[in-house]
Amino acid sequence: MNHLPQYSEALRLEQLLGDPELASNCLSFANAMRLDEQDAFPEAEVSFLLGHGLPEAYVPAHLGGTFTSSETFLALGRVLARRNMTLAVSYSTMLWSMLGWIGGSSSQQHKIAHWVMKQGLFPCLAYSEANHGADLTANELTATKTPQGDYILNGEKWPINRATRSGFLVLLARTNDSLNLRNHSLFIINKNDLESRHYYHLPRVKTHGLHGCDISGIGFRNCLIPASSLIGEEGHGLELALKGFQITRSFCSALSLGVGDSALRLVADFAAHRKLYGRTVAALPHARDIMANAYVSQLNAEVVSLLAARGLHFFPAQFSTWSSIAKVQTTHLIDHACQQLASVLGARYYMREQHAEGMFQKILRDGSIVSVFDGSTPICLDSLATLLPSLAKMRRADVPAADTAALFDLRAEVPPLNFAQLTLFGRGRDAVIESLPGLLQKLEQLPADHSLSADHLSNLRCQARALQQSVARLDEDILAEPMVRGASNSPRQFALAERYIALHSAVAALGLWLHNLDHMGVFFKQAVWLHAILLRQGEYQFRSGQLPADLLDHLYPQLEHQLNQGKMFSLIDWPVAAKGLPQTPPESQSHHHKEISYERHYA
Repeated sequence: MNHLPQYSEALRLEQLLGDPELASNCLSFANAMRLDEQDAFPEAEVSFLLGHGLPEAYVPAHLGGTFTSSETFLALGRVLARRNMTLAVSYSTMLWSMLGWIGGSSSQQHKIAHWVMKQGLFPCLAYSEANHGADLTANELTATKTPQGDYILNGEKWPINRATRSGFLVLLARTNDSLNLRNHSLFIINKNDLESRHYYHLPRVKTHGLHGCDISGIGFRNCLIPASSLIGEEGHGLELALKGFQITRSFCSALSLGVGDSALRLVADFAAHRKLYGRTVAALPHARDIMANAYVSQLNAEVVSLLAARGLHFFPAQFSTWSSIAKVQTTHLIDHACQQLASVLGARYYMREQHAEGMFQKILRDGSIVSVFDGSTPICLDSLATLLPSLAKMRRADVPAADTAALFDLRAEVPPLNFAQLTLFGRGRDAVIESLPGLLQKLEQLPADHSLSADHLSNLRCQARALQQSVARLDEDILAEPMVRGASNSPRQFALAERYIALHSAVAALGLWLHNLDHMGVFFKQAVWLHAILLRQGEYQFRSGQLPADLLDHLYPQLEHQLNQGKMFSLIDWPVAAKGLPQTPPESQSHHHKEISYERHYA
């Protein structure tokens, strides 16, 4: 992993946190299950991460933080989510500070950076309301402007992660009664600026998963907030909110990747040691097939997520489509894999103890919520379906494709993320799928060698040409589908969006392989994993039992190798904390004590 410096921070955090199977470690599976049983917030775990300076990773470098690469940020999220989703989700609200990076003034950005890094304050996202859910345009909480330019809040927001425990909030409020899309504004508000008698917290909601998370709400009664709380221009709140989702949807995939790794790791370890019918479960063909399929899904999800993270830097204007693709595909792949893996554990998947502290059930339960975050799968598919005709027309127009070499080449540095380039509509561009003709040309020119036989290469070329034909057929079907202005998208249009997502992820895998095959190791270059992804691209719903025997015979040994060598299930050479490795104590937590005390005050 030394040749990919963007992963050094995640590797360091992985080692600092130690082995999650060592019960004495703060972020251990044993502690995660203990808190889960108690329905308790992970106070000590949050404090531990604060002490290690993790908030700095959420603040751009020009504001004093360490955020320079979305790929690095994605990797850090995987490290947390593989240990405890309750902690990862509780900590992930820190991401909402980036609304300040998108729309805030320089002074506002520096103020928010101070709250995050120096005071350890966590934000919460106050968008949804009980009567309107994801329909943000119908929200009723109002911010009425005073003659002095300040605002008075009235109304409630619910449900919200960290509503009670947050130190500041990102609030979407109605600032006029018009029916147009300029009727909401965005505010970032420090609770210290509010009079306590004019706001209140709603009771915490019990949830089926993520036990211990602060899922509650906040309400306002004639609550005065300063004019300086307004982010961007008045009336631009919905636009900023949607741009924010383009980033957070992309980063949600870190949670799924962490969940997928732990689920597969726990099941593969169980299968390697559990004996049935005179042999281990891992020796049973059906169990091996399920685990190999889950492994392919993990690698496919990694490819889509990794390129989305890099794409935020190279092609931010395209993320009205790209972010939905990344979120839907990763959650679908991992959720389905986890459900299939449960059958390998048998009765133990349903037990709250025994194998790995009963952690698999928590993983299965907690991981399924990611598909709902920041716009559920139906919302993402609906958004993508609306944009499909412009994407197909642009490809038919034969517009020159963008240079994607640096996007695919993991050795290439990413430029700074330019938040100002985020747009509500991507103008019909998708750099990944547009790169397919160039990738095919590169593949045709590739010579065979000892790692990649002529037959293997020929098979890959056939699959890639079939992929191009699938894209062409999809474009024809998209353009043949009638679009009625103002009408809801049909089930068929949703299905077209699902096909598009599968093809995008297959092209992403091909591009990643072609641009990295000489420096990512033998397994990567041999492209068995790529064959499996391309084989499945035409089927949005995967079942176990569809991998040919020759692919299975190559994939499962690599899964076993990464398990036994203590590596992340990844295309990247990424060691996890060694068995029995204790955590590294934070150097100092003194500058974070104020926030911990503050959170308890509002609990």
